[in-house]
Amino acid sequence: MPSVLSDPRFDERSFILALDKDPLQLEMTSMLLKRDGHEPITTSDPDAAFQMLGTQQIDLVLLDASFPRHDGHRVGQHIRQLKPTMPIVVVSERRDDDRVVRSLLEFADDFVAKPFVPRELLARIHAVLRRAGLAHSTRGVDGSIVVGEISLNRHLMQASIGGKVIGLTPRELSLLAVLMTNPDRVLSRSQIVRLAWGHEFSGCLKTVDVCVQRLRKKMTPHLVGPDYIQAVRGFGYKLESRKRQMVPSRLHLEAAAATA
Repeated sequence: MPSVLSDPRFDERSFILALDKDPLQLEMTSMLLKRDGHEPITTSDPDAAFQMLGTQQIDLVLLDASFPRHDGHRVGQHIRQLKPTMPIVVVSERRDDDRVVRSLLEFADDFVAKPFVPRELLARIHAVLRRAGLAHSTRGVDGSIVVGEISLNRHLMQASIGGKVIGLTPRELSLLAVLMTNPDRVLSRSQIVRLAWGHEFSGCLKTVDVCVQRLRKKMTPHLVGPDYIQAVRGFGYKLESRKRQMVPSRLHLEAAAATA
């Protein structure tokens, strides 16, 4: 069976933590992930998984939803608390619609029912990694992060749109980096503060709104399409990475009219 990730655009290795009560299932999953170019880390112990999340590089968690001594739903919630931006794919024999919806709303990024077709599982893992900004398709050849028109070189701490460098402050660059490495994921203001500026940040959460406004003001004139950074009422912000119809923005039209 050809790998869904055999395309050289997607050859970046990802470290995937597989957490399943069945050792045989873990062994099979590990072989599948290795064959597809991933680096699997496996365990049947949720407590061990929590420790690994704090000490090892993990790019995605593949979580079995049922454990004899643990509630899989609570395990997922705890992982989300430990790692607010960690991609999580739930694998379960249960097909209870209400439970699946609840998991997807509270902590999971996707759901795969057992027994699953290996190709489907790999495709879903890749899709979640891509949305999380971990797939090679969102990386530039120089290690930069690329989302649509926006490129961020983290070595130079320099952002550009359509090849034009945008002058951003260190705080704005840190905010943009967090949003671009978590595309299509809603981040709360407190999560943004912690991930972008650290626990020592002494400002208030309103600072996030101000910084987003300044970032948008600097970026919008250079964008061909709508603003990438979207406010999610009652939650926070997200940066959209989906392919969008390139409709000129209002500022683009005004600039074109002024130079006509």
